[in-house]
Amino acid sequence: MIDDLYNRIGQILVMSCPDDAVKIVTGIQISEENDVAAYFFNYFDNKNNKKEFKPVSKARDDIFQTMLEIKKYFIDNNLTNGEPIWAGCIVEIDIKNSKIDFEFKYERFIGLFEDDD
Repeated sequence: MIDDLYNRIGQILVMSCPDDAVKIVTGIQISEENDVAAYFFNYFDNKNNKKEFKPVSKARDDIFQTMLEIKKYFIDNNLTNGEPIWAGCIVEIDIKNSKIDFEFKYERFIGLFEDDD
């Protein structure tokens, strides 16, 4: 179940990134009210140049909804060990080697919530 959610995030990001991307680094931070998210989307090309990209709003919405499902899974399965739930995560995808890594963050790491549209 949880792996399916992680893979869904990965698929959305890989389908949304530029064709020359070999690695994606994305930050997703969800408000305490679970009603908005802040993001950053970066990728690295095969020359290791870091660039920004912005997925279409449908992809951002799908990422947000999937992150809410992951958050619910953590809470429903008591994976917080009685601690507050994470505030967001950084997702790294190595496209060439088909690897994905989620690093959950417990403190805010993206500035103020701003309108992404």
